Amino acid sequence: MLKNMVDLHMHSKYSSDGTFSVQEIFKQANENGMSAIVIADHDTLEGVEEAIEESLKTGILTVPAIELSCIDENRMVHILGYGVDLDETTKLGEIIKKIQQSRIDILPKIKENLENIGFFVDLDRVKKLAFPHPPVITNFANEILTDPRNKNNDKLSDYREGNSKSDNPYIQFIRDYLVAGKECYVPEYIVDIYTGIQAIKEANGVPVLAHPGEWFSVSDEWKLPKMKDAGLMGIEVFTPYHTTEKELYFKQLADKYKLFKTAGSDYHDIEKKPGHMMGEVNNADMQMFFQLKQMIEDVKNEV
Repeated sequence: MLKNMVDLHMHSKYSSDGTFSVQEIFKQANENGMSAIVIADHDTLEGVEEAIEESLKTGILTVPAIELSCIDENRMVHILGYGVDLDETTKLGEIIKKIQQSRIDILPKIKENLENIGFFVDLDRVKKLAFPHPPVITNFANEILTDPRNKNNDKLSDYREGNSKSDNPYIQFIRDYLVAGKECYVPEYIVDIYTGIQAIKEANGVPVLAHPGEWFSVSDEWKLPKMKDAGLMGIEVFTPYHTTEKELYFKQLADKYKLFKTAGSDYHDIEKKPGHMMGEVNNADMQMFFQLKQMIEDVKNEV
């Protein structure tokens, strides 16, 4: 796939499963000839001011953003919030604080659950992988899959190179062991999808469903009017998570419900998310970026 010059969904080290600093992300973007990028870190706005500063230095355009973890029917879902205010006293700010504290509180129980089914877990290393942020389940997956003490564990064979789940081993491990309904799952503080959308909108942001093909099915369509009532404004249609068929499906849904179509790679780094490369996403262009920027301005002018 040819690289496009716009990417509306990437992650820096401020995401617990991120790798690169904000400065490194912009350096890579500059080397790739990018015109506009958006860093939307998981459940934090810590990198936003750095991103704005790097944007001014490099001339690569950006907007503030977050990817908020939410829940829907025991499924983890993500909402992108573009243009959100950085005010910690907003409802969104309060949600972020509670999420971060909850992730610290549940660490011992996750470790216990994983050890009870036969995995070695080095909690200090889990914390180091996430530092300076509270660990998330991706950090546990990373630690277990790279801990030499787990090298010969038969439960991990499918995630090793060349085997059935090696294309995205961390995500596959999480789905098998650490999400709701699986044996090692420990509930953390999380809001439902409607509350999350509303909190982003109340923080003067543009709420967008992130890579919905990961969870959304035809049976969920009835929820879209309810999401719109809460403030939903867009769907991430163009993403490496979507097959051609899913891309077409979500494009049709966006048109049907008059939702803005966005495009993002969900770039972390090539080892953590193979196939998710900066700029390698369909239909991302400057027209899309400027439309999004105008939507952000319109939301702020509504206040």
